[in-house]
Amino acid sequence: MRQAFTEGERWPVRAERVNQLLASGLITREQCDQFIREGAIGSHLENLQRHGGFKGFNQKSVSAIITATDPRKQKFPPQPVAA
Repeated sequence: MRQAFTEGERWPVRAERVNQLLASGLITREQCDQFIREGAIGSHLENLQRHGGFKGFNQKSVSAIITATDPRKQKFPPQPVAA
């Protein structure tokens, strides 16, 4: 199986929503500033190519793929957010 992702599209985030998350202790000040400055990943496209066709899913494999491809762990240069 081959798997590829597009770079996540960043969507603007309203400052009042981010500040509410910060006040609730759900994100750090650094994360708050980053969301306001760069936006948040709103969508991405996943492409799969399977040789031999679909063979089903199992929880262990799915969990491993989700962990390995978590967009929050990917390091991309900051992209400006359109106002």
